[in-house]
Amino acid sequence: MRYYVLMSLLSLTGKLWKIHRPEPQGHTVVELLRRERGINDDPTAKLFDPFLFPEMQKAVDRIEHAMKKKETIAIFGDYDADGITATAQLVRFFQRHGITPVVHLPDRVKEGYGMRKESIDLLKSKGVSLIITVDTGVSAHEQIAHTNSLGIEVIVTDHHRVQGSRPDAFAVIHPLTPTPVPNPHLCGAGVAFMLVRALEHGKPWDGIEIDIALAAIGTIGDLVPLLGENRILVQHGLRCLEALPLGPLKDFVDSVRGSAKMSSTDVAFKIVPRLNAAGRMAHPTIALDALLTGGTALAELHRLNGERQTFVDALDADIGALVDPTHSFIVLAHKDITPGTAGLLASRFTERFSRPSLIAALLGDKAVASIRSIPEIDAMECLSHPSVATLLTSFGGHNQAAGCTFDPTCIGALEKALNAALSDRGFSSETMQSILEIDAALHPSSVTLSFANTLLSLAPFGQGNDEPIFLLPSQTLSDFRLVGSEESHLQLRVGGTKAIGFRLGSILEYLNDHEPFDVACRVGINAWNGRETVQLMVEDVRISQ
Repeated sequence: MRYYVLMSLLSLTGKLWKIHRPEPQGHTVVELLRRERGINDDPTAKLFDPFLFPEMQKAVDRIEHAMKKKETIAIFGDYDADGITATAQLVRFFQRHGITPVVHLPDRVKEGYGMRKESIDLLKSKGVSLIITVDTGVSAHEQIAHTNSLGIEVIVTDHHRVQGSRPDAFAVIHPLTPTPVPNPHLCGAGVAFMLVRALEHGKPWDGIEIDIALAAIGTIGDLVPLLGENRILVQHGLRCLEALPLGPLKDFVDSVRGSAKMSSTDVAFKIVPRLNAAGRMAHPTIALDALLTGGTALAELHRLNGERQTFVDALDADIGALVDPTHSFIVLAHKDITPGTAGLLASRFTERFSRPSLIAALLGDKAVASIRSIPEIDAMECLSHPSVATLLTSFGGHNQAAGCTFDPTCIGALEKALNAALSDRGFSSETMQSILEIDAALHPSSVTLSFANTLLSLAPFGQGNDEPIFLLPSQTLSDFRLVGSEESHLQLRVGGTKAIGFRLGSILEYLNDHEPFDVACRVGINAWNGRETVQLMVEDVRISQ
């Protein structure tokens, strides 16, 4: 049975530590975590049959008919990493069969998320008679009715939460609609991969390793639970990233890889942010071009990502001071926030204050917001609350990440309604203390290269299978200094082992080398010049208990 100790003393970053196994553990903790998380990898495991989607055959027949009749086919995607990797897979499918589809990725600022009538009219003017959506469309009832009125048929592939009934599309490929498939947690890129498998009639195709890798990147990027097909896709996708043929995706991966094999964490922090940067700072087609053609588009993607990092850090420094941490639901709108940075700021504030955040960009008579939440609070339930929904123009998303639009004059009422909705459920700022979950205390002698390699058997890490965090009690810290272009990171040694604490530079002034500290960290491997050593990634530090 799982148990924990909640220590009363705050850490140097102001968190309470929840330690699930407070007695120091050895190597056996990995097997305990494996059983606890339900990880039982079967090397022969296969993806489920894509034709288990009730309307898959109908969709395949319609696409094949359109290809045979040389209809103009459009792919309507999304501007995030999931939507872009999903779009890339379908573009690659049609290109393999000698067809160049029309691609529409919405501009985050000008169009926002999802289908718009103006975009549909544009596709009509290009002679499109079939639209395939990826990572969008399941709640676009009015827009799909409009396409039907124009004589355009729509095949929806999506995974977002269904609002209301099934849209009146020709076919809907969705993990839960019209009936569930074996894995209800597929992301948009995962659903697209299932469609491509069905279109290829289950046979391997030229470049399949590229599409598996794209599906894995989208799966990691969209933070869906790494269970079932998602775990299989990511496992295979990470292997494919190490054996890519020459081409744009290999160039992309090689441009960000270190000296070790790519991990799910590498994908999450090195590939996904760059794909997202295009839609946040410019236009998502730059990311799509980087995946499909590379070259100047890839160089531009790197530049935009650097620009995004600098811009968001500056916004955080300026706007973070405006956050009122006494509220259980953080609500903030500001003229300097852009639609592309709202989600990044919301993620930072939610992590920092351990409560849901709604951060909005003000665009004239419209506010465009991103919401990020904590595991205990469903963002979509909050937005669907009667007192909240009536204040919104539109909303949609997932449990932990959502988006909405509203009239800027409603910001005060919205803040009040969201906080009241949480209060009705028993949440308050006093009960929402920032907590760091720690899997187990470790014997310092257990921090070895062998242990770090054993931990990799739990990978790939991600939503539903977080990389374990361990407590190293009563450690001597030394050689601490600030690193990074902004000197925001902390480099140090923990009991003699090399360590890095990202964004922990602010705690340097509290450290010394003559008293013991408790350290919460992840245990990893650093590869350099063909030599592997243990490296600790410090999450938090507190004065030893």
